[in-house]
Amino acid sequence: MSTQQTQRPQKQKLDPADNQLHVSSKKSAKEFIFIAKIFLKKFNSVELHALGEATKISVRVAENLQRQGLITISKINSFTTDIDGRKRVKLVIILQLTQDGKARIDQELQA
Repeated sequence: MSTQQTQRPQKQKLDPADNQLHVSSKKSAKEFIFIAKIFLKKFNSVELHALGEATKISVRVAENLQRQGLITISKINSFTTDIDGRKRVKLVIILQLTQDGKARIDQELQA
């Protein structure tokens, strides 16, 4: 047997540049809830942007965070966009962090 260990890539902390979180259908709602908490910790508000099938996931994320009392949904916009000759639905949900939510997220995401 070989004594060499396989090296795993180093995990990097997520450090978003702006408060726009682009939701895709490739990850679960649970993963986006965790990512949204990181965005909320840094910016106190986050915009969930989703196209097509991902709109369901973004709604699930916003609803779950609001049920937990972490955020309030301040605005919901829906658009129809033309991408590659096809009409697609785009949903933008703006979330605002509550005072209680800020304390709970800070405690949960201690590094």
